Amino acid sequence: MPGPRQPTDVIKANGRKHLSKAEEAQRRAGEVHVDRPKAVKVPKWVPEELKKAFRSLGRKLLEAGLYTDLDADTLGRYLIAQRQYLIAAAETDKALARKDQEEADAWGRIQERHFKQARNAGNDMGLTVTSRCRLVVPTTQQAGEETNPFLQLIQGGAERRA
Repeated sequence: MPGPRQPTDVIKANGRKHLSKAEEAQRRAGEVHVDRPKAVKVPKWVPEELKKAFRSLGRKLLEAGLYTDLDADTLGRYLIAQRQYLIAAAETDKALARKDQEEADAWGRIQERHFKQARNAGNDMGLTVTSRCRLVVPTTQQAGEETNPFLQLIQGGAERRA
């Protein structure tokens, strides 16, 4: 079973598959490209107390090239789920301090639900380590390759033979 479809830039950077110019043009024509916005626009439904956090996180994602206008709803849902998680965590702590196990269990389930919502939205936005690793386009030349004396020796010999 084949893996998920990868952008043409990733395939070329990996260097495992040669694409002719026609194949590359055809692949690029089929890819969806969304222009980056000039500024982060907060949706109207985002609560007032979260708008500052939305703009701050949105700017960081925009600078990283991970944000478009299509992502505004996902970022808003992430911030709301995170806020609700924090509220549920505080209530769980209060119930545990009162030694009320039933209430702590109820708030713990609510806390877990909001944690999963925040994690899923965060994964979609590239806000977790693993999701960022999937979004990184590998470079064609590994770090330190140009300063490796053994590699320079091999490449020098290859140039003489050519």
